Amino acid sequence: MRMMAAILWLALALEISAAQPVAAAGNESGVTFMPAQKLLPELAKPSGRDRGITLNSLLSARGYSAVLVRRTRAGSAELHRTVSDVWYVIDGGGTLVTNGALVGARETEPGELRGERIAGGTARRIATGDFIAIPAGIPHWVSAIAGARLVYLVVKVKAPTRSK
Repeated sequence: MRMMAAILWLALALEISAAQPVAAAGNESGVTFMPAQKLLPELAKPSGRDRGITLNSLLSARGYSAVLVRRTRAGSAELHRTVSDVWYVIDGGGTLVTNGALVGARETEPGELRGERIAGGTARRIATGDFIAIPAGIPHWVSAIAGARLVYLVVKVKAPTRSK
């Protein structure tokens, strides 16, 4: 049931992101379809031996992407200047800190900042079934994992550019 909810959530997130329609290769309508037989095996894969964080890109198009994230440890604090994150927690839990200020911030690529932690943020417990929308420009950090792991889908949506 949880995997089906995750699939429905991903479909909804992609539908919402359709404000920036893009035609996929060989698909003039711009519709992206990922059948369950392709997505479910990705959700079931065990975490790799990658220092506790596995990122698996499910799809990418102009304006949005979808990534499956598996964590067995906390990560860096981050801030995306032009990308909003929309999360759906599939399994496990942890502590998510938002807002505040990045400590030891450095730009890792254009528009992407990473830091050691967040000072003065708001900590909240996240768990299976939670939905989180983090607007562009908001610092966020998974500061702790509760139990064995935290698995979530994140759809990254590029913020629209404003004309002058």
